[in-house]
Amino acid sequence: MAPKGPHPLLFLTLVLLAACLAQLSEGANYRQFLNRHVDFPKSGNDRLYCNRIMQRRGLTRPVCKPTNTFIHAPANQVQAICTYAGRCHGRNCDSNASFSLTICRVRPGSRPGRCVYRASTRNRRIRVGCRQRLPVHFDRIL
Repeated sequence: MAPKGPHPLLFLTLVLLAACLAQLSEGANYRQFLNRHVDFPKSGNDRLYCNRIMQRRGLTRPVCKPTNTFIHAPANQVQAICTYAGRCHGRNCDSNASFSLTICRVRPGSRPGRCVYRASTRNRRIRVGCRQRLPVHFDRIL
């Protein structure tokens, strides 16, 4: 007669499924971070840079994102902030090196679909939020 009660194989399968879904979610957050904040090499240097990239990256709908920062460095250099190229305090890590940045700020009167941005450039250190050694949130310029 088979024992009645918890089924260890079913439980193990559910645990593994949950772990896989969590890992996929982290990968999705990292991919979203790359889409929102990494542009290497910089895709244009004209005065319309922010207008174009914010629209291409889907950051102008359903509302015009007020401010967004783009990091002009290879993804592996940005990712390294969460490991050996940054100083971490909990989930936030400060970069040891400076990065070339473009900050896009929406202009007053912009509407979704017709967002107009002003660009400013900086070369500064940054702070990112990390999960599982991957950047998932741009926190601020240092």
